[in-house]
Amino acid sequence: MKTPAGEEAALADFTCSFGNQRDSPATVILMKGNKSYREHYHERGESYGTPFSSHDDRFRTMLVVCAQLKYDNSLRKHPPLILKSSRDGGELLRIGSAFQRTSGKPGGKGKSLVHCLGPVHGLKDPRWVIEYLEYHRAVGVSHVHVYNVDLHSPEVQDALQSFRHDDKFITRHDWSEKASHGYTTRDYHQHAVWAAQTDCALRSRGVFDYALFSDVEELALGGSGPGGWEGHLATALDTCEEAKNARGKIACSFDSNTVTSVYTKLNEAEETAAKGDLLLRRYTGIEAEPHCPANCKCMGEACEKKDRRFHYGRQKYIANVKDLSIPPRPMWTHAISRDYEEMDEIMEVLPEEVIQVRRYRGDWYKNGNLLETVEEKEAPLPSSLTDVVRTSIKQSKGKTNQFSRRMIYEGAWRDASMPNGLEWIETVERTAKFHKAKIS
Repeated sequence: MKTPAGEEAALADFTCSFGNQRDSPATVILMKGNKSYREHYHERGESYGTPFSSHDDRFRTMLVVCAQLKYDNSLRKHPPLILKSSRDGGELLRIGSAFQRTSGKPGGKGKSLVHCLGPVHGLKDPRWVIEYLEYHRAVGVSHVHVYNVDLHSPEVQDALQSFRHDDKFITRHDWSEKASHGYTTRDYHQHAVWAAQTDCALRSRGVFDYALFSDVEELALGGSGPGGWEGHLATALDTCEEAKNARGKIACSFDSNTVTSVYTKLNEAEETAAKGDLLLRRYTGIEAEPHCPANCKCMGEACEKKDRRFHYGRQKYIANVKDLSIPPRPMWTHAISRDYEEMDEIMEVLPEEVIQVRRYRGDWYKNGNLLETVEEKEAPLPSSLTDVVRTSIKQSKGKTNQFSRRMIYEGAWRDASMPNGLEWIETVERTAKFHKAKIS
């Protein structure tokens, strides 16, 4: 439908009921794109033959808000939430009483940051998981929401359980096919990603200051933090807050840099030097420039300038979740929404010296046979940061020996069945310029 002002809007032809609260008004919030709601939700993606979100910006994700309902925290068991037709009062949907309370607490001084980790599919090697979570704790993340799609190996399960059980650093969500009745695994993955991001943002509203949205192959790297701590995200959070106060920005995006060295098959000397060391220290070469159109958009006939905003540069973002005056909405992948005119108004693009994301994957380089032509530069993670990660692993003590992260981590290094590098990467032989004499 259209409003009197001629703007598109979604009409909710149903009401919300919750115990004694009956027929309360409902509001539907759709994902915004660069085209009309009709095109994004109905016309795009017709050829895919799926009821779910798909490629080419076909949206199906939406929020239903029952703003007038009151949640009674004193009840041990809550009634179901029921959506009923406004036309005949018939029941359309019933959501059971197992409502999830907000989990995770801000920790430390300064702005708090929750990490909304994209859906994670069956991992086998616990080393990256352990390093990844310890790394993000070290750069200032207070809590991580982990959405598990497929069953992980016993070692990865133990590692995740240790972060959940020992220090409550993560909250795990069953995002599996069985738990979701096929929603998260059918046809395309976009709807599972957007649903997880939106779920995490809603859980974090009013609890944390900011939420970080990224995937398991991506590390957020800041400029500096308390006491000049390299890599910390404190400066990025402060800069984003300044943009909110000065220009009304409610989120901040930042560039993605591909770690192309993950594809280099190490020689025997390099493997020996890397044995037992952090995977984070194994890969130090990144692309010197982004490769268009894979992670940038060429501007001009000779590509004089490169547009790296939002999906053009595979950017990721942090969003303010503390300010409850900011209306909730479905969260998109590379920005809050696909409507870039709106995003230019409400999002700030932060410079790389403040924050960037390191992406440990770049399929376009390998699939396009570009790994020999890419210009690679050395850009290791700060040693002060990786030292903190290594020390945290070595000093970890589980409440039971079974869940000691140090035992799980060292056991994986002794396990010959574990991959030498990252399990989602197939390495290739590369010429001498992509190798180094030793792992320093």
